[in-house]
Amino acid sequence: MRPRTCTSSDGTEITYRLIGDGGARTTLVFAGGLGGTHLVWTSLARALRGRYRIAIWDYPGLAAGRRLAAGSPCDIPTLAGYQAEVLDAVEAERVYLLGWSLGTQVAVEFTREHVDRCLALIAVCGTASPPFVDDQQEEPIAAALGIRSAVPGAVEWLSQRADRIDALRTMLRRLDHPTRWAKRLGLIDPQADELVFDAVIRDFIDLDPSTYRRYMEAAATHDASDLLPGLDLPVMAVAGERDRLVLASMVEEMASDVAESEFLEVRGATHFLPLEYADRLALEVDDFIRRRARR
Repeated sequence: MRPRTCTSSDGTEITYRLIGDGGARTTLVFAGGLGGTHLVWTSLARALRGRYRIAIWDYPGLAAGRRLAAGSPCDIPTLAGYQAEVLDAVEAERVYLLGWSLGTQVAVEFTREHVDRCLALIAVCGTASPPFVDDQQEEPIAAALGIRSAVPGAVEWLSQRADRIDALRTMLRRLDHPTRWAKRLGLIDPQADELVFDAVIRDFIDLDPSTYRRYMEAAATHDASDLLPGLDLPVMAVAGERDRLVLASMVEEMASDVAESEFLEVRGATHFLPLEYADRLALEVDDFIRRRARR
């Protein structure tokens, strides 16, 4: 997935990848979440390539080793605008939107100004409203991983001193196969591709914490659910049965607010469904698009 860049109207550099540049006429645009960079899409892109043009883009400042410049916007409407500029860069007039986690909020917000460019929307482990509830609000990643219940006070202990976070990063970097440990702890499904997920984890470790928190705050405060009742688009909402970050009930509730929608819950899947069940998700996306094309 060779990186390319385009520059937005506000001067922000956006990195994207284009797979299948030619031949296939249908374009899928992948909007990612906060659980990893473009690498999260590796297995799904592999399963779908050859039949579609696939555009994958990273949110500014969220690539490993990068940080968002002070004063740079990172709100959801701004990201939706950047997505429109990625579409222009890949010369795609109308597309199928596939959003994972935060990407669902971006995709739904995208329809506010650019619904004419959408053929359909596929939401994976995401919702249009703020996804964090109750104890997730303050430390959503800790809640998703079960750290609070497994090790009471772990998040507070880590957050008190930056050197402890750096020590944790160093330890994780030294693990030969971090995915195997995640599987043993029950944090991800055993079906996840270990090579790909190892790369996702190592990439995630190198994200800038301050930039990450700004995006987390944007997700926690943005609400595009007002668009759902009037959304004149087919929507497929996919949830993970074991997703503790965006609950399956929240995904189903979002789907129920859209006139033309369908809901699917994948048994055993966590929030990393695109990596755990890429082949299953590819089949569902294929079927959804074919049925949509026939209509």
